[in-house]
Amino acid sequence: RMVEYVTPVEALRMADGEQTRRKVKKNTSVSWWGMAVGNMLRNWKKGLIVMLSVALSMVVVDCIVMMVEGYDFDTYKKTFLAADFQIDQLSGDARSANFYAVTPAIRKLLDDSPYKKDTGYVYYMQESHEMEPELYQVWEDNAKNHEQDWNDYEKEMWNKTKSENRIKVHLMGVSETVFDKLEWRGTPCSWEDFKSGGYVITDFNAKYTVNLENPESYYRKGDVFSMECRNGEKKEYEVLGEARMPYALDYPYADSIYLTVIVPEEEFISITGENRAMYGAVDVKKGKEKEMHRYIKDMVLEENDMMNLFSVLDMEESFERYLRKYYVIGAFLVAVLTFIGVMNFFNTMAASVLSRKKELALLETVGMTKRQLLKMLIAEGGIYIGGAFVLAIVLICTCAEQLLTRTLGTAFFFSVHLTVRPCILLLPVLAVVAYAIPKHEFKKMNRESVVERIRNE
Repeated sequence: RMVEYVTPVEALRMADGEQTRRKVKKNTSVSWWGMAVGNMLRNWKKGLIVMLSVALSMVVVDCIVMMVEGYDFDTYKKTFLAADFQIDQLSGDARSANFYAVTPAIRKLLDDSPYKKDTGYVYYMQESHEMEPELYQVWEDNAKNHEQDWNDYEKEMWNKTKSENRIKVHLMGVSETVFDKLEWRGTPCSWEDFKSGGYVITDFNAKYTVNLENPESYYRKGDVFSMECRNGEKKEYEVLGEARMPYALDYPYADSIYLTVIVPEEEFISITGENRAMYGAVDVKKGKEKEMHRYIKDMVLEENDMMNLFSVLDMEESFERYLRKYYVIGAFLVAVLTFIGVMNFFNTMAASVLSRKKELALLETVGMTKRQLLKMLIAEGGIYIGGAFVLAIVLICTCAEQLLTRTLGTAFFFSVHLTVRPCILLLPVLAVVAYAIPKHEFKKMNRESVVERIRNE
């Protein structure tokens, strides 16, 4: 009766002989790995699909990590906030803006705060200046290169400037703290030299320049800048250097034909008679942001409740909200792709074990132990995961940077930092999957005896 049940085994013995059986048994300790590779090669198309589905989930996880690390809060803050806290009374329209809201009383409150580290102020006044031939030529060249892109208002302003030969000047007074935040072209100057008197800092042509790496100068260091003050006095200053105001502390409204000229705050008050500032900027002691926020609300805004308050705390919250939506989208994609990848892997391993029940039973009858068969199946799972890992690394190194910079990374405060660390950290988890699923299917198969598996085929 036993011979009847194992007729296929007997057929195998007649074909290969007892010598083959002994040879298989002797070499099973090393053959299970080669057999796993052979099985993979036989089903390489299905295996490639499984690898790709697992690799996609790894790529998405890696891209999310690169996205989070790529968004730079300091760059974001530097653009929209030059200090930890800023106050002003500007509005969406220059005609309704109050350029003189930071009064001496408010400045004293800010300077007396126990939580502040530094305070700085920006003063503003619009003046005009008669253009020298060199300055006129710079603007004439700007007009030739860009007038076709100007709107009607810009063209009108240029024609008016050209006919009067006088250009609008954004005269700005700055304190030492703001001076330290200037964006210099060339070697920065010292505050001690600047405040010693007789000096101005001019901006440079960053808006209309053709070569962004080397913008044109309106004035160069050592040039003389003459200005007619509102009191009728004409003063001459030496240009100490070229610099721009930080975006967050600059004149906030669109303008076309103008110069920015920066002087120390004491000089500004002296020549204009205006001691009220446009901006107040406060850097606070480390860990005192919340206390400073309450102080400004309770003390400063009590003095003028029409003022705008911009804080690093609000900006951090806004930044986190910005990133959170990508966390949600990314987590959803990872969950879906991981589920698809694991299910593909599970189905592939289950189908592989089910379709090879007889083959595995025959291997067991000719000398392979259950442990060796399990090792072979686990090795197949390991090949799937290893292939998925290699495929993920290739996709990340070749495609991730372009994908991120053209989609999620369009923001100016984003830069790609290529990394494969998340994929490496995922390997132990995937290794567990590669071990657990084949083992589960093998145990399920072994509920039937070797004879039953051969006969049922």
